[in-house]
Amino acid sequence: MPRGGKRDGAGRPSGTGRYREPATSMRIPQSLVGEVSEMLAVHARRAIKTPNQVTRPKKGRLISIPKEGEASIIGPITARKLLEQLIAQKTQAKAVILDPFYRAKRETGRAAYLAEVIQLLDLASQVAPHVFIWGFPESVARLVDHWPDRLKLEGWLTWVFRNAPSRSRSWRPTQQACLHLRRKDGRLHPEAFYSERHRAIAATGKLEYKMTPFSVFDEALLSGFIKRSEQTGYPMQKPESVIEPLIRMSTLPGDLIIDPTCGSGTSGAVAVKLGRRAILSDRSAAALKVTKRRIADIAVSAPHKA
Repeated sequence: MPRGGKRDGAGRPSGTGRYREPATSMRIPQSLVGEVSEMLAVHARRAIKTPNQVTRPKKGRLISIPKEGEASIIGPITARKLLEQLIAQKTQAKAVILDPFYRAKRETGRAAYLAEVIQLLDLASQVAPHVFIWGFPESVARLVDHWPDRLKLEGWLTWVFRNAPSRSRSWRPTQQACLHLRRKDGRLHPEAFYSERHRAIAATGKLEYKMTPFSVFDEALLSGFIKRSEQTGYPMQKPESVIEPLIRMSTLPGDLIIDPTCGSGTSGAVAVKLGRRAILSDRSAAALKVTKRRIADIAVSAPHKA
């Protein structure tokens, strides 16, 4: 019997390993081992069923609307299916926050992002007058003039983080973009950003200009000891201080927000703390498990603030 070489039928069939697809060996810097390990752990947990963790909507059953300062967690379900179900039951909110999976920055990734997001924007615009969409700047830029006619661009927002690790010898990526799109019936709340001094001036009717938030959020990435109390271990988690201005500008206490791509539940956490209502969902069971634990911790820690 000859030795050496691959024998017919020997070995494990391709694509049947831990990740159910062919794998490639890679070399990564030691400083990124922890981050990559977390990403792989989340990916592996997606296949684990988590009964009794969240509500899985059934056909014909209405999605319940939470009370003020509370959040309903739905799923696992895709963003498209959740928005379609909300439209079918005629649920109206004040704002929809979309933060879909960030695909590769190459042409194929940008094209896939565009195809998915255009459909989500159309559905979201039927549910709420304010829609926020996150993504890489080069992907978000392709959305310009491709959103539904009922939406208009209110603002191009940028989250800048200066503590990003250097991963290339070229320009270091240190930002994410967010478009604020608004229907004509969407009310803005710049008064939410008035200081006490400006509130006093406004009460006299002599306020000559409006205080609105800056369109650039200079907030550090959640890593190391930076805002450790917020960290959940979920990859690419946004700081609450990046989401709070979006909710303050578009809603009032008691208003409903929808986040069908909630990830670790940052928008839901902010909504509950600000006394809003939130419907959260994600297609990842692991993400929803993190979200449920996070919202539960907030509910028992402190009452909401206006």
